[in-house]
Amino acid sequence: MGLFIQELVKKLDKERPNWRRDTLWFWDGAAYHQSAETLKLLEHFKVPIMFLGPYSYNTAPCELFFALFKMVNINPRHEPAGKR
Repeated sequence: MGLFIQELVKKLDKERPNWRRDTLWFWDGAAYHQSAETLKLLEHFKVPIMFLGPYSYNTAPCELFFALFKMVNINPRHEPAGKR
């Protein structure tokens, strides 16, 4: 999670230096979103965040996409798809 935050902030800082003025990151209640380490990193990079309430799928369109995605068989031929 930390690496993702660092890389995304670096990319946003490069492409839109003032992105913090008009951007808000929405986070669900996942443990790794609310961990002390993650919150410290978000504070360090001054990332504006808002936590979603429990079961608030309507406010997070990406969650609706993931719900549909999970219903589709993305590996119909059952190809191996794991670490070896």
